[in-house]
Amino acid sequence: MTSIVDLLPESLKHDDFIVAAAEAFEIEIQALYEEFKLYSLLSRVDNLPEVLVDFLAYEKHVDFYEDLTLQEKRNVVQEALEIHRKKGTKYALLRIFDLLNLRGKITEWFEYVGEAYHFKIDILEVSEKGISDELLLLLDRLVNTYKNNRSWLEALTVYLTSINKNIEVGCALQNGEEITVYPYAITNITMTTQVFTPSTNRQVEIATIYPKEV
Repeated sequence: MTSIVDLLPESLKHDDFIVAAAEAFEIEIQALYEEFKLYSLLSRVDNLPEVLVDFLAYEKHVDFYEDLTLQEKRNVVQEALEIHRKKGTKYALLRIFDLLNLRGKITEWFEYVGEAYHFKIDILEVSEKGISDELLLLLDRLVNTYKNNRSWLEALTVYLTSINKNIEVGCALQNGEEITVYPYAITNITMTTQVFTPSTNRQVEIATIYPKEV
């Protein structure tokens, strides 16, 4: 194995600092190389951390990898070689569905008297993943990646079913009371009092006195 020091230009081989740095770097690289040799064994993939599973996926040329759980990543990495060999077949598509915990069914055109080289896909159960825009985009990518070039997807049906026998239903009840408070208003007034009515009487008498007649 060629040493990093041997790759240095002559002008740097006499620099003790550069040589020491190159030797230290080579020791670290060699340790990483030995570690990755162990991790390259697919039989150990279930015990690897996610970051190393990602490296293996790149090494094994996994065609799709985004938006997967760690277990799904491990599944597709373990089966990458077999799926590449069967790419373009009905088996490859069904195997991918299984690895992603999707129970799928493929019906080819001659099974339902359809147009030649067309097929339909039924996703019968998605209880572990649920239905979302991301899942539909993923299914579209899977079909286009693993089907053969002459075949065309006519219909994709996703059934929202669950394999759980016990269905738990939650509910909540909320009630309330609305009270309107108006300012106090007097609506009936009763008043008791004495009424005094004053009055007056004025009389005038006019007396006329004449002389006595003789």
